[in-house]
Amino acid sequence: MKWWCKLTGCVALACILLTACTSQQPSAMTPVQEEASVTEEGQTLTVVNPESINNTAVDTKVEEGKKYQIQTRLTDFKLLSETTGLAWGATRNELRLYLTQDRGKTWTNISPASSVQFPNSLEFGKDLFFIDPINGWIVRNSLGSGEAIVLRTIDGGLTWKMSSLPEASSVSAIYFIDQQYGWILTENSDGVKTLYRTVNGGASWNKVMSSPLIHENTENELVLPRAGHAVAMTFTNKSNGYVTTLDQGQPKLFMTNSGGAQWKENKQFFNPSKYTKCKSFVVGTPTFFSDNTKSGYVPVGCSKEDTMKFNGYFTSDSGASWTLAPFGLPWQSVKSEDHELQAPYFLNEQTGWSIQGTTVLHTMNQGKDWVALPESEKLTEVLLEYREIVKMQFYSESVGWLLVSKSDHKRSLLLQTQDGGISWRVL
Repeated sequence: MKWWCKLTGCVALACILLTACTSQQPSAMTPVQEEASVTEEGQTLTVVNPESINNTAVDTKVEEGKKYQIQTRLTDFKLLSETTGLAWGATRNELRLYLTQDRGKTWTNISPASSVQFPNSLEFGKDLFFIDPINGWIVRNSLGSGEAIVLRTIDGGLTWKMSSLPEASSVSAIYFIDQQYGWILTENSDGVKTLYRTVNGGASWNKVMSSPLIHENTENELVLPRAGHAVAMTFTNKSNGYVTTLDQGQPKLFMTNSGGAQWKENKQFFNPSKYTKCKSFVVGTPTFFSDNTKSGYVPVGCSKEDTMKFNGYFTSDSGASWTLAPFGLPWQSVKSEDHELQAPYFLNEQTGWSIQGTTVLHTMNQGKDWVALPESEKLTEVLLEYREIVKMQFYSESVGWLLVSKSDHKRSLLLQTQDGGISWRVL
């Protein structure tokens, strides 16, 4: 058995190398049956029998309907609709990516081949992006002297193809607006930021912007400056994009209306004089709402001593102007270094949710007032054991997901609500 496994590994690696050269050969989907013997971590997911999938790259036979416990804790997720979502983690540097299209009742393993190693946890919008259940992209940073690679699927993970980013540094963000148009932002140790764009779904990438190699006054050069660390990137169409950075601890917002070729800081976005008591800041991802893409939200967190409090900046004119909305939320403890406090999630300009302790808070007036929702016995039970809020997302006013973890035992749980946060169940 051992020599056969080694031979299989060599063949899989050879396939990946060939794919990198031709971008035509599909990678094999990771067999689900590897997870059958795992009992130590994670939650039980009912995995759909891969025999129903026309994947000729691997012969996988698994008993239909059998439950398999995922091999590692989930580290992130993305809701794509009220019924459809992705969740993923990594085991022994192998990505485990799962798709559900029935509210979490059953899941399909859509992971790329295990020969593609992922030494770090993947984050949506930074390393991984899906626009729907069919079209998705995964970035793997360069290892050593190698190139960064971009895996892409157009068939819901049945097959994965590969392209590369020449001379790419560490990837900071990835974003796609449709099946063809997307961007990847990289940043090296000297702060040089480079933006790549694809117009063919990720088959090839072209450099459209790069910071100057020497320190200069970049304010008039219409590029992303070397100063500051890139946090997140969002595009609303082929022209308009947004990048948030932290520069010497202060949030900044840069905007483009040229598809990423030129950038300019929006100095109206953040005014440090309004935060005289803050020791440090965090800034989140620019989020533009699906019901009105001119309206958006950027969370900014202020910390002092061992506590933090979030407020929000909102726009209704595609980012030309931003209004500070002080959130009527209490300060929260941030003593743990293992996780970051999560900003409130907003579905639109008015409606948002936040979790304080074991209580879900809901606002319908842009965060000015928050109402505590009725206690969920299941959520309270889970949060008393899994105290770290990894991520919360709502797709509608009814349906939302919540990922919680406890890093000391490397465990996590993914929960779902279908009544706006009042009751929760483990998926």
